Amino acid sequence: MRAPMDPAEFYDSLAEQYHKIFAGDWWRIAERQGQVISAILAQHGVEPPKSVLDCTCGIGTQALPLAQRGFRVTGTDLSEHAVRRARREADERGIDIRLHAADVRRVADVVNEQFDAVISFDNSLPHLLTDDDLTQALVSARECLRPDGIFAASIRDYDALVRDQVHGVMPRIHDGRISGQAWTWSDDYRTIEITVFVIEGERANVLSTTYRALRRQELTDALQAVGFQDIRWLDPETSGFYQPVVTAHRTTESA
Repeated sequence: MRAPMDPAEFYDSLAEQYHKIFAGDWWRIAERQGQVISAILAQHGVEPPKSVLDCTCGIGTQALPLAQRGFRVTGTDLSEHAVRRARREADERGIDIRLHAADVRRVADVVNEQFDAVISFDNSLPHLLTDDDLTQALVSARECLRPDGIFAASIRDYDALVRDQVHGVMPRIHDGRISGQAWTWSDDYRTIEITVFVIEGERANVLSTTYRALRRQELTDALQAVGFQDIRWLDPETSGFYQPVVTAHRTTESA
């Protein structure tokens, strides 16, 4: 079996197929996520036309509907292919958005401005496998925030997944295709290799990459260490988003 891909290669390879991993219409789901994230941001005083940076935007699942709702959105992602796909999706819908390829660990060097909110949804931060990589990303995100700006991110509930020893996502059928995920944990349950598959007729697209099983307390500690405050966790029942969401405010002190 082929070794897991690094995140850039994984998402470059997945960019044109990404919508197929959803059990439903991707854009309809994206619009729903935009509504939910808008409500979360509004609780922190960030409403259209304030500025938002989606620092792990992928093909635009959160960035595009937020821009459509009137936010001034900039989206960045490590995958150039995903950014290209996001740009095409924006053009097809007449959505005004700025998009750039950028490593989340150095996004402040690319966008070179400050925003009212910085977001990273859909379990993107666990691609950062080391404490140093995670710290670099959070410092860069913090530099992109205005004083008292809001950072919001979602990750899988790894605390529960490790406890329950979950080993994948059951296959789902939608629009004539089957999609699912198979997970292989490391012996210490600190990392997880996730294999994504999409089967259409006789064709199968199978891709895998490695994630860090990032616990809530680990992310809370990392946010505090770089100067974020008022760190809060929202469960899906509270936020309406399908993963746990963390919010944090930038402090005016240096990290």
